Amino acid sequence: MAELYEFQPPGRFARVRYTPLREALRGEWTARLDPRAEIAAAALPAPLPDVIYTVVRRCRLWRREQLDVARELIAHFSDGLAAGRSSEALAHDFGSPQQAARLIRRAKLRARPLAWKSWRVFLSFIAGSLVVYALWSARFYWGQPLLAHNYWSEINAARRVPQPDRAWPIYRDALFKLGRKDAHWMDTDKIARGPEGKDWAKAVAALERHQDALRMVREGAKKTVLGYYLGDPDDHVAAKAAHGEWLIGEQIAEENSELLSALLDGPQSSRSIARWLETDARVAAFKGDGGTVLADLTAAIGVAEQQFAPHGMLVEQLVGMAIFNVTMENLGRILATTPGVLSDAQLRDLAHRIAAFRGGAMPVDFSGERMLFEDCLQRAYTDDGHGNGRMTWDGLQYLDHLESSPSNGLLSVCRADPKDPSARLGARLVSPGVAVVIGSREENSQFYRSLMEDMIALHQGDPWKWDRSAIDAHQQRLQNGIQGPTNGLKHVFVGLLLPAIGAVYNAAERTAQTRDAAEAAIALEIWHRRHGTWPERLEQLVPDLLPAVPADRLDGQPLHYVVRDGQPVLYSVGRDRRDDGGRPTPSPNDALPTDFAPQGAEMAKREVSPEGSGDWILWPPLPEELPEEDDGDPAVTTELLPE
Repeated sequence: MAELYEFQPPGRFARVRYTPLREALRGEWTARLDPRAEIAAAALPAPLPDVIYTVVRRCRLWRREQLDVARELIAHFSDGLAAGRSSEALAHDFGSPQQAARLIRRAKLRARPLAWKSWRVFLSFIAGSLVVYALWSARFYWGQPLLAHNYWSEINAARRVPQPDRAWPIYRDALFKLGRKDAHWMDTDKIARGPEGKDWAKAVAALERHQDALRMVREGAKKTVLGYYLGDPDDHVAAKAAHGEWLIGEQIAEENSELLSALLDGPQSSRSIARWLETDARVAAFKGDGGTVLADLTAAIGVAEQQFAPHGMLVEQLVGMAIFNVTMENLGRILATTPGVLSDAQLRDLAHRIAAFRGGAMPVDFSGERMLFEDCLQRAYTDDGHGNGRMTWDGLQYLDHLESSPSNGLLSVCRADPKDPSARLGARLVSPGVAVVIGSREENSQFYRSLMEDMIALHQGDPWKWDRSAIDAHQQRLQNGIQGPTNGLKHVFVGLLLPAIGAVYNAAERTAQTRDAAEAAIALEIWHRRHGTWPERLEQLVPDLLPAVPADRLDGQPLHYVVRDGQPVLYSVGRDRRDDGGRPTPSPNDALPTDFAPQGAEMAKREVSPEGSGDWILWPPLPEELPEEDDGDPAVTTELLPE
């Protein structure tokens, strides 16, 4: 038996690690701690050496611990033999070597140092984390977005009206008639200097050349709705027939591409239509043609109103406000420079049309933005059918598309140079971990809806009664929710896509103030014709010419008015909320309000222009900032327009 347990050299597989130097350095130490030699030296009768060796081997302990176990078992069996018991009886009473090995191993492990236990726990944690990360990664890469909605079609369905009620096909054909070079060329800047300007003759010639198109536009403006459908195949058919592909984008609603990429050809082209009408009205005013002035201004108001469509995008509504504001400015200049071109009856008709704009209110519709947000979510997340889902690999790539320069460092690590294999591999390894930090579909959707609903509620009613402290608190909540490495990723879609709701409502209030001022200016002009002088107070216009004096939407007081040097000045207190007696700021834009909510003392102080205080002059308009004239031909400059 002793020969069986003599020290043996390394086996076939152990020879891989065998070197003469290693054997020389460790040979004596290994031999000293080899339990086989200890078992052989004990010379115990069979089968006790086998039992001891089996227990020692199955303990899977350190070599020194194995030696201790071997010595303890040798001592145990030696005591039994000394007591006169046989080796077979001792082996039988000992029981299963495997069970004994498990118990001994458990006891030895509990006795090991705390440092070893901590390291073992750490390694177990790392191993478990790697397993969990591997499982999560598999789940992450297995998930796919589900395009359950075609919001293009849903928006178009809400806008569907009978063909005869649609203005867009008429505008589209009118733009085809204008042609690519002329459609986007006309601008009131061309005739701002009047007949003395070098572009006057060119603008007048262009207007005369395209009277058929202008008549079509006026007919289209009489329709109740624009009737523009996103990605409408009929637009492509019409464009191909008229060789007008330059006007229509390539998108088709049925393709269900991202809603964020919708070009909105109809609303964007309406700007060009409105510019032609505004320029024609100014030229007609110089010619003394009041009928054309009234027709053009009324048509421009109609074009502005048509932009407010069901499920409207904010850009459509802002285009409508911009067209209306420019039209009111155009009216103000016509009243100031050629006051007699419109008769009293024409002025009354125009005043009624202005008052009826959007039903006398200026509501804002965010349903299109909500659809746009949900469309982005469905392209990034899985869909569990209950409004929730998890981020996908496609979603991270989509985020990279939305945010060309990721502001969040964790998101930027998912971007890799496609030509660098190691970078691509690194991005693939890291992306599942980044996806864990990004909030779920439901979290982003709920946070978006909550912010939007709260902000909308805070901007209802008269602007001078809005709760400034609540608006500031809401803005702080928004910033806290989208800033920082964690929240910036958790609500990444909210940070990228939530519209500036306050700015939109402020734009609507500027439009409402412009509308009120235009009505007051018409009333002042009619009064002046009747009495030969200007009224001392706006209250004198009520109720014959105005139902009531409009409010200054910045302070809630009646709109401010003064007669200076025999000329009327209709004004608002402007950005700084101080009544400066109708004196303008050095630069007119310094007085334009960017926020209609009441201002605290500190904010009001900051709002004062560094060049001096002043008021927002509403009528008569301040002198235009005339563009510099050049010798270029407009036909040449229009060649730079995009195809």
